[in-house]
Amino acid sequence: MKIMASLQWKRFVGQERIKEVLESAFAHGTLGHAYLLCGETGVGTFAAALELSMALLCGSETEQPCGVCGSCKKVLSCAHPDFHVVMPLVLQKEHRGSDGKITEAGWTEFADRVRERIGDPYSIQDFASIPSIPVDWIREMTHAIMRGALERGKNIVVIDGVDLMQQEAANAMLKTLEEPPADTLMLLCTARPHAVLPTILSRCQILRFAELPPDIVRRELCARLNVGADDPRLSKVIYAGSIGRGRRLFEQLSDCDAAEASAFWRSIVKRDWLELFGIIDKMGSTAHYGRYENLFVQIMYGIRNSFYANIDGTEKYILGEGFFEGALPRGITPREVEKVAMLCEKAISGVRARANVPLVLMDFALSVMELYDGQKQ
Repeated sequence: MKIMASLQWKRFVGQERIKEVLESAFAHGTLGHAYLLCGETGVGTFAAALELSMALLCGSETEQPCGVCGSCKKVLSCAHPDFHVVMPLVLQKEHRGSDGKITEAGWTEFADRVRERIGDPYSIQDFASIPSIPVDWIREMTHAIMRGALERGKNIVVIDGVDLMQQEAANAMLKTLEEPPADTLMLLCTARPHAVLPTILSRCQILRFAELPPDIVRRELCARLNVGADDPRLSKVIYAGSIGRGRRLFEQLSDCDAAEASAFWRSIVKRDWLELFGIIDKMGSTAHYGRYENLFVQIMYGIRNSFYANIDGTEKYILGEGFFEGALPRGITPREVEKVAMLCEKAISGVRARANVPLVLMDFALSVMELYDGQKQ
C-alpha cells in the first residue's frame, strides 16, 4: 500500500484523537466516502473538513496542505472546481425569482457567505430567522459530484449544518451519499447529531469532537482578538469549550454582564414575580440571540462560583468574577448545582433553535423554582 505524505494541520487546533484518525486514513489512503463530524459549534468540525479537503487537493509533494500552491489558494477562495461547500442560510425575497428558483443575486449571496466561512472556520453564524439548506443548492452539488473530479482526482463536498437540511434536500442527496463515484468524499458537519435524518446517519462514519480545554481556547482567542493572555475578560469565556463560542461571548460581555444575570437569578429565587416579569419583558425585546446565550453562561458561572465560595479551600475552582452572594439555598448539593447547569444548557439550546425567548426565560425560571421547592422538602 502506498503511503502518502503526512497531513499537516495549520488551522485546525486541538482534537488530537480526531487528528490521529484522519492522519492515519489520509496517509494510508483509506478514507471513507462520507464522514459526519459532530461537535459543538466552534470546536473545529468545519476547520477539520476544510483542512482535510485542502490536503487532498494540494499540489505539493512534501507538505499537505501547503497553503501556497494554486490548488490551496483556490480552495481558500472557494474557486476550486472539485471543492464544494453547502451551508444553511436565510433566503431573502431577492434571492428567489417568481418561479421559485434561486436568482443570480441568491447564488452570489451563497458564494459570499461561503468565502466568509472559509476565512474564519471557527466563527459562529447568527441568523435573523430560521435558516435552511435550499434543495437547489443540493442539486447543484449533486451534479458537481456526478460529473466527477476535474483536477487532482478527488471531488469533495462539505455540508455545514447538515441537521438543518429539510426532507426534500435530503432526498435529493441520498442516492449520491449511498453510491457516490469512487473519487468522492463527503464531509458533513453538525452540532446536533440527534437532529440529523437517520437515512443520512446510517451512510456516514461518525467522528465526535470534544470540547476544547481552556488553555487552547485562551491561546486561540489571544491570537484572534489580539489581547494579552492576562486580560481579565478571558477568564469569563475560556471555559466555553469552543473557540467560536468563547469569541462570541468575549465580544458580547458588554451586552449582558454578571450583574444582569444576578438580577435575573435573584428575582427567580425570591419569587419576585413583578421584578421577574419586568426583566423578561425588557430582555425579550432584544433580537440579539447571542445576548441570551451569554446570560445563561453567566448564570452557570455565577452559581458554580457561589457554590465554591462557600467551601473552604476551593478558591482555585472559581472561574472569573461572577458571584451570586446569598442567592443559593442552604444545604444545596453539588448534584443540584449540576441540575441548574443542565437547565442553563437546555435554555441555551432553546435560544440556538430560535425558540420564543420570553418563553425560554420563563421556562427556566419555573424549572429553577421547582428544583428549589424539591430542595426545601
